[in-house]
Amino acid sequence: MTEGQSNIESLINHGRYFEARSKAEEGLRNSDELRLKQLFALATSKSGNPKVALDYLSGLYASNPDDPETAGILGGIYKELFKKHQDSRYAILSRDTYLKNFTATKNYYTGINAATMSAIAGKAVQGREIAATVISLIESQANSLWEMATLGEAYLLTKNRDRSVEYYIKARQLAGTDWGKVLSIHNQLWLLNHYMPVPKEVQRIFSPPVVVAFAGHMIDAPGRPTPRFPTAIESRVKDAIRGAIRTLNASIGYCSLASGGDILFAEAMTEEGGEVHVLMPFSKADFIDTSLSFAGQSWIDRFEALQTKYPNTFISYDRYGGNDDLFSLLGKVIFGSAILRSQTYHQEPFLLTVLSEYDLKRREGGTRDTLQLWPFPQRHTNINPDIMLTPGQPGNAELPTLGYERTLIPNRPVLYTACLELSAVLPMDRERIEKLIKSMAGEEQLSLKIFESRAESIVFGLETEIGLMDIVRAVWNSTSTFKPEKPLRIGLHAAPIYVNATDDDHNLAALYSISEFTPKGSICASIGFAAVLALYPKKFQLDYVGIIQLKDHPDSTDLYQITFKQ
Repeated sequence: MTEGQSNIESLINHGRYFEARSKAEEGLRNSDELRLKQLFALATSKSGNPKVALDYLSGLYASNPDDPETAGILGGIYKELFKKHQDSRYAILSRDTYLKNFTATKNYYTGINAATMSAIAGKAVQGREIAATVISLIESQANSLWEMATLGEAYLLTKNRDRSVEYYIKARQLAGTDWGKVLSIHNQLWLLNHYMPVPKEVQRIFSPPVVVAFAGHMIDAPGRPTPRFPTAIESRVKDAIRGAIRTLNASIGYCSLASGGDILFAEAMTEEGGEVHVLMPFSKADFIDTSLSFAGQSWIDRFEALQTKYPNTFISYDRYGGNDDLFSLLGKVIFGSAILRSQTYHQEPFLLTVLSEYDLKRREGGTRDTLQLWPFPQRHTNINPDIMLTPGQPGNAELPTLGYERTLIPNRPVLYTACLELSAVLPMDRERIEKLIKSMAGEEQLSLKIFESRAESIVFGLETEIGLMDIVRAVWNSTSTFKPEKPLRIGLHAAPIYVNATDDDHNLAALYSISEFTPKGSICASIGFAAVLALYPKKFQLDYVGIIQLKDHPDSTDLYQITFKQ
C-alpha cells in the first residue's frame, strides 16, 4: 500500500469520509490501482452516498470477483442498505456477494458475513453450514480479536451457545477499552438479535458505554443574598454526583466547564475512569470572564486542567458580547450531542442535573425551558442542592474581581441558518422557491433575520430552529425531479450571525462550507444544528456522514444528514 493510500485509509478510520473521498478521487486521476478504487467506494458509501458507491463498485466487483476486500466492501454496502431500508432484496444481494467470494477464497471475513446474511435472508440451514466451515478453517489457530468474535458469531449461528459465549468473552477481553471495536461487535449483535436469540451475557459484556448529559448551577457568586450553591456544600454535591455516575454506570459525559456543577461533574467522571466531552459556547477568554472568574482563581485552575485534558467543541469562537442566547444554544447542544452519541449505540442517554427545585418552580425561561426540551424525561436524575443547605447558611465570601473587559455586541443574535445550493435548479423554480420562503415566513409571523440571494444559492436565517426547518421542509417537498435525487442541496448551521453586516460573516462562510460538502439531493447540518434537531427525535432522522473542515474556522465539525420523519 502506498503512503497516499495509507493516508486515505487513516482518514476513513477517523471518520473523515469527505476528505478521504476527495483524496481518493484526486489519486484516481493519475492511477488505476484497485486499492484506491476500493477506498473511494468505501469513503463514498460512508459519507452518505451508498447508492453512488454501489454503482461505482458494481463494475469493479465484476472485474475482481475473487478479491475479498472488494467483495467485503460491496457486501457491506448491501448490508447497510438493508439495515436502512429493511428491504430483503439487499439482504439477499449482500449474502450472495459474500458467499460467492467465500466459495472462491475461503476468506473467513466474507465467510462469516455470508453465514449471518444467509440466516437473515431466511436461509438458516445454509447459514449454519457456512458457519461450520468458517469454524473448521480458523479455530485451530485463532488468536486475534476479530477471529475470536468471528468464532463467537459462528457458534451462535450453529446454535452452540456455550462455545459462542466462550469466544465472545475472549473477544471482549482483547477489545479492552477500545469502544470502536466494542461498538462494531455490538452493532453486529444488535442486528443478529432481530433474527435469533443472542445470549444475555454476551449482550451485556458488549453493551456500549452509558452516555450522560449534564447541566447544573454555577457556584454562588460572592454576596448572593440567598445561598443556593455556596462553597460550603461543594463536597456534598460532588459526592452526590459521583454516586449518580456510579448508579447510572455512566462512562461518557457531555458538559460545559463553568464553576460549580459542570466542573464537579467533569472531575467526578475523571475520577470514575470516564470520558468527558467539553462544549464551549464562545471564546475561552470570555467564558472564563462570565462563568469562572467571579468564583476565584482556584476554579479557573480547575477549568484549565480539565479543558486541556479533554476534547473541546466550540459552538462559536466569537466573543460573548452580552448575548445570552449563546448559553441557551449551549444547553441544547450539550443535550443533543449526548443523544447523537447514544444513537450510535442504539440506546437513549441520561440527563444528570444539579438544580434547585425551588428555583425551578418559581422561574420561567432559561434552564427551565431547556429542561423541557429533554425528550427522555424518565431518564433524568436531579440532585437538589436545597436539601443540603442548613438554616442561616452563610454565603460565599467576597473575592477580588478577576476577568476581562466586556464589550456588548449589537445585532448579532444566534440564528439557525440554511444555505440552498440551486445551481441545478431551473430559473423558474428558483423564483418559486424564493417566494415560498418569504410567504411562509410571513404566514408564520417569523422574521427573516437574514435573506441573501446569490448567483447559485439562497441563504436565510431565523431565531427558531423549528421555524427554519418548517420552511426547509416546504422547499424540500416542493422540489421534485425525474432523477433519483433532488436537484438541490441544503446546508444547515447554528451560530451567532451579524445582521446587516457590511463584511462577510465567518459563520456564514462556515455555512457555505457545509453546503459545498453536502451531496446533491441531501440536507446536511453541522454538529451544533444537528444536536439541536436531535431534541426532536419524532421529527428528524440524523445520520452521521463524516467530518469536514469549515472555512475560516480553526477546527473541523461533524456533519449529519437530515431526513424528515413526518
